[in-house]
Amino acid sequence: MLSIRDLSPDLILYNGNIHTFDKAVPQCSAIACKDGRVVALGDDASVRALAGQRTQQIDLAGKTAVPGLNDGHNHMLQLGIKMTRIQLDLVKSIAEMVELVRERAKTTPPGQWIIGEGWNESTFAEGRLPNRHDIDVATSEHPVILQRFFNMDVVNSRGLALAGITRDTPDPQGGKIEHEANGEPSGILRAAAKQPVRSLLPQPTMDECIAALDAASSEYLTYGITSVLDPGLYPYEMQAYLLAHKAGRLRVRVNLMPSWHGFREDEHEAELDDRAANLGVFSGLGDDWLRLGGMKMAVDGGTTSHTAWMFKPFVGETVVRDYNRLDPAQLRRYFARGHELGWDIGIHAIGDRAHHECAAAFADVLEKAPKRDHRHNLIHSYFATKESLQNMTEYGLGAVIQPTFIYYEGDDLFRDVGETLAHQYKPMRTYLDRGIRVIATSDIPSTVHYNPYISLYALVTRKTHKGTLIAPHEAVSREEALYAYTCTAPWLTREEDRKGPLSLGYLADIAVLDRDYFTCPAEEIKDIMPVMTIVDGRVVWQA
Repeated sequence: MLSIRDLSPDLILYNGNIHTFDKAVPQCSAIACKDGRVVALGDDASVRALAGQRTQQIDLAGKTAVPGLNDGHNHMLQLGIKMTRIQLDLVKSIAEMVELVRERAKTTPPGQWIIGEGWNESTFAEGRLPNRHDIDVATSEHPVILQRFFNMDVVNSRGLALAGITRDTPDPQGGKIEHEANGEPSGILRAAAKQPVRSLLPQPTMDECIAALDAASSEYLTYGITSVLDPGLYPYEMQAYLLAHKAGRLRVRVNLMPSWHGFREDEHEAELDDRAANLGVFSGLGDDWLRLGGMKMAVDGGTTSHTAWMFKPFVGETVVRDYNRLDPAQLRRYFARGHELGWDIGIHAIGDRAHHECAAAFADVLEKAPKRDHRHNLIHSYFATKESLQNMTEYGLGAVIQPTFIYYEGDDLFRDVGETLAHQYKPMRTYLDRGIRVIATSDIPSTVHYNPYISLYALVTRKTHKGTLIAPHEAVSREEALYAYTCTAPWLTREEDRKGPLSLGYLADIAVLDRDYFTCPAEEIKDIMPVMTIVDGRVVWQA
């Protein structure tokens, strides 16, 4: 028989400024948690009256608490592995990048690959792309690959030789090998041209993957991130997640999104169809800690690498190049197959034409086979056309956007697509006004940082890190921005009945902040840091 003490909360937070996103109690001073769930919301006196002898009670001293941040497009495993490599996100020059390679070469056995990630040429003092000659001066004993933050690599001469890339190597479908004036490869590999070198890189061991997940998820807790969706995973990567969870080394809740079409040239359609059809499961399998999400697809590349699928050429170019990662003519067939099998589908679609064509293909499939509870979505959703907006609204397609790109890359838009299209970038206000669900995410490590408060700042102010305004008419309120980073992602992963708002019976995942997100000066939003993170009703991190 249970006693009253057995029914008392495990944790009570009181004397706080708690924003719940619960319609009945949107704001309160106290919250109680039991067995990982929210069991009471209200004033200090009524909630603290529930306490038993074993209840942990924490005085928030007026601090603001919000639902745990949910990053619905976050390559956590990749980030954990990146943390062991040369991190180039904040490098300001090619010379600085070369020096980091030189230092790593001192501790790397000759012949082993040196790998760096995250560079962005727009931050380089030299004002140009790096090349193989730049990297060659750092080491002649190691193959080197330095991966741009998205869809472009620079490889040294030794690395090119190992991959068999010469002046006579033809461009692969959907990729480009850049050449010098004398016809020799420069070391820059775009889109699909990256694969011959990347296929030579050593695959992390299972133990290394588990350690990477432990490190990355522990780091996320310091930012109040309590859930992520990791998209585009292969079977061994999903196994790493399962083993990390089993070993107690997964610190945040995770949804897994298996890779499907558009990722590797060596995967044949029969193999990909088998992956979707014969697992015996589909979207939604799992528990509150590790769950199977939708299938991840990709049709194009990115804007700053000039590999997105556009209606018009990039600024300075005269033709629209084909860097598509799958045959667009097959979109409807792929969507129909996954939809039929019960999978939710998310597709990387960055260019305006990619967005347009994917929304149209989803609309055609859903017109023929309606399903009210699908969670199909367009990932990145840079530039929406009138027709794609109509299709997204009518057929319930979600938009998974990355406000971090506004902050870190927004200034490059003018260079790449021109002012008119730049001011149509990531149109969140438009999406919301059309009734389209928006999920705000980071897409780390395809951006500089996973900091969700930088994302929130970008959505509210529409400013880049240089202070440039990008489509200011698409700004949203602080409430709308935070909702998109906490309460919409659970719809994407079929968890909206248990995760997101701090409602009775919902998961007790909470971030306590160092200042009031709702009232602090807008310029301070990006500087917010948590002082405490709670997952499953337990304090898992404190500043």
